[in-house]
Amino acid sequence: MPKFSNTEKEIIRQKLFKEGERLFTAFGLKKVSIDELIHATGIAKGSFYSFYPSKEHLFFDIITHQQKQMWLEMEAYIQANRQLPPRELVKQTFMWMIGQFNRYPLIQGMDNDATEYLMRKLPADVLEEHTKDDSAELLKLQEYGVQFTCEIPMAAKIMQTMAMGFFSLQQENEATRLFIMDTVLEGVLKEIVRD
Repeated sequence: MPKFSNTEKEIIRQKLFKEGERLFTAFGLKKVSIDELIHATGIAKGSFYSFYPSKEHLFFDIITHQQKQMWLEMEAYIQANRQLPPRELVKQTFMWMIGQFNRYPLIQGMDNDATEYLMRKLPADVLEEHTKDDSAELLKLQEYGVQFTCEIPMAAKIMQTMAMGFFSLQQENEATRLFIMDTVLEGVLKEIVRD
């Protein structure tokens, strides 16, 4: 296994993120090979495997990194809208976050097929860790008076499911998409967020 300094590791990781995002966005997760990734980054195959056990791990790491960027911005959004009633705050925050996906084509390109593929390819502990990250973000809403009627990990999985479902609406016109999203959110939030 190759030995890299911390600086070299960071340079390689940044290249993998940059080229991985470019290739995955252009061709999709399934169509990009590890050989294409190493060619684009100029590293050896063994070097790739010293960072990631699979292309799916790289893909998931890129998406998780992008989602964390959105969460940082989300905190400012929540702070600016903290006067809203709890359920409305969750709804508007969720809609704001869905709107932010336009800035992240890789996340926006996620559909049921890609999600199912990742669920088959990634270990359960990796996926569960992602749910913990989402749960931590929902916990922040409690600081603004939001109380959930179910356990936070369950609320996180419900929100993840809704987000994935909303990605499938991208072919719809904006009015239809917004109506469906609003209707689904209203119904779900009545069940999981106390007024």
